[in-house]
Amino acid sequence: MVHGWADGTGRSIGSDVPLHRRRSPPGIFPMLETFRTRSTTLRWDRPSPRSGPCPRSAPAGARPPAARPPRRHRRRYAVRESDLDTYAYNLLDEVRTVADVNDCDPQEAFAGLVLEQLAGDGLTEDPTVVRFRDHGIEVSGYGVSSDDRSLDLFVTSYSPRADDAHKINRAEIETMFRRLENFVARSLSGALARKDPSSEVTGLIQTVVDRFPRVDRVRFALITNARNVMREPPPPLQLEGRTVSREVWDLRRLANWTVSGSRAEPIVAEFSTGLPCLGTPSTTEDYSVLLAIVPGTDLADLYARHGARLLELNVRSFLQVRGAVNAGMQRTLRDHPERFLAYNNGIAATASAVDFDEETPGRPPRIRRIHDLQIVNGGQTTASIHHARRTTDVSAVLVQMKLTVVSPDQLDEIVPRISAYSNTQNRVTASDLKANVGFHVDVERIMRTLWAPPGPVHDNDTHWFYERARGQYANALAAEVTRSRQKVFKAINPPDQKFTKSELAKYEASWTMHPQQVCLGAEKNFTLFSAWLDRQNLTVDKDYCRRLVAKAILFRRTDKLVARQNFGGYKANIVTYTVAKIVHATGARIDLDRIWREQNLPPALTDAVTELAVLVQKIITSPPEGSTHVGEWTKKDACWDAVRDLDWTLPPALDAELLPSETDTADDAHRFRTGDWQNLETWGTVTGTFDHQQRAAVRDVAHALAHGNIPAGKQMRVAAELMDLARDRGFRPAWPETPGGGLPGGAR
Repeated sequence: MVHGWADGTGRSIGSDVPLHRRRSPPGIFPMLETFRTRSTTLRWDRPSPRSGPCPRSAPAGARPPAARPPRRHRRRYAVRESDLDTYAYNLLDEVRTVADVNDCDPQEAFAGLVLEQLAGDGLTEDPTVVRFRDHGIEVSGYGVSSDDRSLDLFVTSYSPRADDAHKINRAEIETMFRRLENFVARSLSGALARKDPSSEVTGLIQTVVDRFPRVDRVRFALITNARNVMREPPPPLQLEGRTVSREVWDLRRLANWTVSGSRAEPIVAEFSTGLPCLGTPSTTEDYSVLLAIVPGTDLADLYARHGARLLELNVRSFLQVRGAVNAGMQRTLRDHPERFLAYNNGIAATASAVDFDEETPGRPPRIRRIHDLQIVNGGQTTASIHHARRTTDVSAVLVQMKLTVVSPDQLDEIVPRISAYSNTQNRVTASDLKANVGFHVDVERIMRTLWAPPGPVHDNDTHWFYERARGQYANALAAEVTRSRQKVFKAINPPDQKFTKSELAKYEASWTMHPQQVCLGAEKNFTLFSAWLDRQNLTVDKDYCRRLVAKAILFRRTDKLVARQNFGGYKANIVTYTVAKIVHATGARIDLDRIWREQNLPPALTDAVTELAVLVQKIITSPPEGSTHVGEWTKKDACWDAVRDLDWTLPPALDAELLPSETDTADDAHRFRTGDWQNLETWGTVTGTFDHQQRAAVRDVAHALAHGNIPAGKQMRVAAELMDLARDRGFRPAWPETPGGGLPGGAR
């Protein structure tokens, strides 16, 4: 319930009256005209029996909330020590599982896990794991924003320990940052120049050399599963004339973020001069709406400081794929910045609380501080202003903002809907905002009850666990309160058979022959997959889920086969391109049903993938003269064109186990007359040879042919097998039709 306004005198104004029932005299901000205080805060608080209805209100005579500078990080969702221990052990298990599935060492698995999580929460963009260690230098990965706004460099420290004595101190942290600093310094000086273009380290060095001088922000981040004992965050450092920020992500910070997502460290936006605003006269108990004018410089500063984390996830993913800068906005910002307010639709944002400045009679209230700020509509406007500020004076730019202050317990429900229902200048469609969430719900529902047969890894029936939302597997495991029950849960839902939404998108994009899309990164690929999904008429049933698992097995098995060849880099790129090429070369006639039944690749397909990966690696690690490094080359359509046109002949053993082509299916359908299929159904019924499903398959083929259509491939294959079975048992097609009485095909 909304409990109202807290003033600086310790009173809760109207705390027992919902916002939509309050009466206020007419004025520019009716809900604030009823009182004058030094500081006013709009926020939702739960009643407390000790301190009254608004525990956040300061006691009488105390310093008002607005006068207190906020903490750098407001940790409202701190993990308890017992939960931290549990998280530490679960993290070890997950790292071991990823290392086993991807056939890599635990250090690489840990780096991949945490970087994917940070990217999903908008803390970095398109991260790539590149581990390199030499005398005095070390790096574990990097991320570059699509608008050249920031360059992130990561170094990780992982140890297979979960005890509370596993700590990292100031000296160790400074040593790790110094090694990362040395890597950048030597890259810029040319001391680390490498001639091997197939090395991922070469690509990283080139990225540092290209981006370091021109990005707005450079950040170093140390990520570790140890507990940080430093009380203060490490200060920025100066490197080659630039200020580099430094962050430490230790076990506790990772746990806090995992438990609560981006709200673990909410964005608090400060406006030193205040933002004049208007308020709605009435709302519901869940939210209140404010209208304000934001200077363009303030908006650009916010984006420079917080980056993509400022944007709600749907808008963030859309921008990363479509591009953040609008040419029309750039022209207005350059030629007529004073008209931007008139031409632009503004932004929509959400918050959990707003602090107001002291009021002056006759002047509208002014917003001083916004808590949990998220831009849900207008991300392109924000990014365009930030981009223009590099070359254009934006001091005259003003942007209108609709700010919805939402009750904290309603954030997860209301904020995504505001994002989905808002209009944007580029017209974000339902697919851009993942309106196809029903697809993922259906996959999750079916996968929970779909039993996979035993295979080479697990000798009992199991489930493939689809983790539609992050943490579902860990939560389900934690729900099994005893160790014995957790052991049973893992036996039925093996950790190595868990897959996420981004992995699903990767499997499907590789199968549909879009490897260059997969190479864009998990977030961008998922957004493009969501748009593709919205254009399809997919039926999510058990057959679809079985084949989805088969695609997962194909991708993961290919990953292991590529890892064992020790190419030296770009494994992820080689894997998706190899899968796409094998699908292209076979005409997508790989028997996914067989892979599902065996939970493994057939020997002929395994040998073909191993052979093909060598050829694919040579192409993607040999970009054209004058082009960018390998990582950027694999994101281009031209790279897929080169791999697709690769001259490779199917091995006879593989060709023999492929499914019939569409031409073969049409030939099978027309080998017999429509009447033959109708007679076959009758024969199967009278003799009792066919069950209900088999008779239906034959009947469907007859119906399709009668209407001039070609039966579906799977349907035709089943019917053709039944025709062969029937002929072995005495059925004879009528060529021509059998005259006279009696049943066709010799049935009596």
